Amino acid sequence: MSLNISIVDDEEMVQWTLKEAMESEGYNVQTFEKGKDFLEYYKEKGSDVVFLDVRLPDCNGLDLLSEIINIDAESIVVIMTAHGDVDTAVTAMKKGAYDYLTKPYSIEEVNLLIKKIIQTNLVKSQLQHYQERVDSHFSQILGENYVIKLLREHIAMAAKSDHTTVLIRGESGTGKELVARQIHLQSSRFNKPFIDINAAAVGGTLLESELFGHEKGAFTDAQKQKKGLFELANGGTLFLDEIGDLDASLQVKLLRVLQERKFRRVGGTTDIHVDVRIISATNANLEEKMKEGVLRKDLFYRLNVFTINLPPLRERKDDIVLLAKSFLDEYRKEFSKEKIIGFSEEALELMQNYDFPGNVRELRNIIERAVLIETSNLIRPVSLPDELRKGDNMIEFIEDRQNDFASDTKENKSDKITSLPDLENEKPWLKAGFNLKDYMDSFEKKIIKEVLEENNGKKLKTAETLGLTRFALRHLLKKHGMDAD
Repeated sequence: MSLNISIVDDEEMVQWTLKEAMESEGYNVQTFEKGKDFLEYYKEKGSDVVFLDVRLPDCNGLDLLSEIINIDAESIVVIMTAHGDVDTAVTAMKKGAYDYLTKPYSIEEVNLLIKKIIQTNLVKSQLQHYQERVDSHFSQILGENYVIKLLREHIAMAAKSDHTTVLIRGESGTGKELVARQIHLQSSRFNKPFIDINAAAVGGTLLESELFGHEKGAFTDAQKQKKGLFELANGGTLFLDEIGDLDASLQVKLLRVLQERKFRRVGGTTDIHVDVRIISATNANLEEKMKEGVLRKDLFYRLNVFTINLPPLRERKDDIVLLAKSFLDEYRKEFSKEKIIGFSEEALELMQNYDFPGNVRELRNIIERAVLIETSNLIRPVSLPDELRKGDNMIEFIEDRQNDFASDTKENKSDKITSLPDLENEKPWLKAGFNLKDYMDSFEKKIIKEVLEENNGKKLKTAETLGLTRFALRHLLKKHGMDAD
């Protein structure tokens, strides 16, 4: 596991010994002699685990511990104390330290502690993730449209029989995996694994090995025995997306699992029995594939016991506003942009008049982008993608963006920002080859670059200046091919 570890200790030998040992385990390690240097680094980049000495040349380790916890209450800090200094260790634990080490300590002791941290937080993360899934129940299947209300009823029906195979049909982006997870969560298998795989993303022999596993030596790269997804999902649910792309040989093996509840690993001679609920999904015309001889009829009838059809977003346009507001609430919290309270009437009208070929997934992506780049308290047309804005909206877009730049200039009085082109006089959209997205991206990149330079490359300060979170800034740096680390 790639773990970012910071060692804060003024003893050079301690730094070197711990760094060598930890890096040999594959961890990323930074060392600091002074607490203030570390704190500046931690505010900017953070750290997964901090090994902190109590006695530092420029500050007290316990005071530094309090500052770390104030920055991030979930920080994992291991205090390093002198032999016999139990009172300090107890005080550190009360202040929020995860654990402590008493000097002298062995490398084995350190490695065991790191493994304990990883395991504890992995379990914590899994439990939190699972609890969020259970708590959400119906909340993620949003919509007041009649078809969506019927969909929720079908999900409940499918969940009651936890052996019946389910086929989910719908266009890309309509939420097929989400529906499959909801069926699993509402079934008696909810506390067992839910495993998903896209048949179109993994081909041929590799997919066979992924699904059914293999024995050591079954093929050239089979260095050891491997359990397949059917074994790993035993007792739970296996979701097979893009089932129409399964090749002929795998269709036979899958049919056997559905009929007999058993299979053999690749290269194996022993039957393995499993209790797995199969949910499959497709955006293809399976009836057409059967006529073409690409899909076995007997497999289709085995998969198509209970069918759920998901409507495209263009057929439930009355839910667009509800969905958009839900995604807005999600991303304004994630990007710390609570000042955005809603959508302008023009933005809502643009979304309601758009057909969304990418369906709900496309709408979600559009709202995420809009929240990232919006500078006012409402999502406006200026923050929506080019494909939603047509004809007359171009002038409105240019005027809105020019007003943004003018406002920034007045507030920040930055000579660099005023160097941006005069949109009204230059009218770049009249030039050959003009592309609005590229044009605006170039402005965005220029502003970020200049603010970074003004702040001497400090990303936390840059994010604050731009009114962004560190996460949002990192997203934009990555988008423009700039250093996001």
